[in-house]
Amino acid sequence: MDPELSQKEKNARIKDEVRIYHYPKIIFLYPTLIASIVAALVLSFSVSVYEEPATATAAETQADNATPIASKSPQPVKRSSAILVTVIFLFLFTFNLFVMAFDFPQSKFLAVIFFIFAVVLGLVVVGVKSPELMGSFGNMISRINPVADKAFYWTMSGLLGFVFIVMYLARLLDYWVIRPNEVIHYHGLPRHTRRFSAPHMRFEMEINDIFEHMLLKSGRLYIRPTGDKEEFVLDNVINVRSKNERVNQILSALQVQLKDDAEV
Repeated sequence: MDPELSQKEKNARIKDEVRIYHYPKIIFLYPTLIASIVAALVLSFSVSVYEEPATATAAETQADNATPIASKSPQPVKRSSAILVTVIFLFLFTFNLFVMAFDFPQSKFLAVIFFIFAVVLGLVVVGVKSPELMGSFGNMISRINPVADKAFYWTMSGLLGFVFIVMYLARLLDYWVIRPNEVIHYHGLPRHTRRFSAPHMRFEMEINDIFEHMLLKSGRLYIRPTGDKEEFVLDNVINVRSKNERVNQILSALQVQLKDDAEV
């Protein structure tokens, strides 16, 4: 029976503990990492990026046999499927950088930006697949024809993956642990510990970018020790709303307990 009680106590303590990690802005490049992996897989299971040019007609062949003329070997042609994959990847990468570069505090910007990118992407795709339908714009797009092979996408995926692994490990160098009786700040290497009394802490949440909140439900968290001029600002906290609610639940339960003890 005692082991069961001790296990319940351990589970209760774990449940009453909240760990808060914050990340650099580069974490929002994860859609680009996913797109790079998908593009690498698509091109790995497809034919080459380039294809041989169309063979000459029979009449042209007879004419060439009749009057032999020295000519250069035809250059390989880029496959439209590889061009389409590259165009979609570049647009997603650009949109990802756009999200990281600017803050959009209001949701109305969301529909406007999505609409602009969707229209431009649609025009570019039509220009790649059927340039004759777009006139001069289609001719311009068909002359650019950006293309990348699977080696590029695998290299891109490997580099971004390495950065994400290092970032995941680096989060352990600066994080917060909230418990019912205390708030602990772990930071630095070697690790430094700073402890605060939980009843004298205030936590506030802010959604400063609607795009970033949409990607990872992230936001900014303010930690303010009562009676202290120092303020801690944690940017890019994942699931910031649930973290803030859980922390406030712990602190509210502690305040009720302290009030009851004082009345007794």
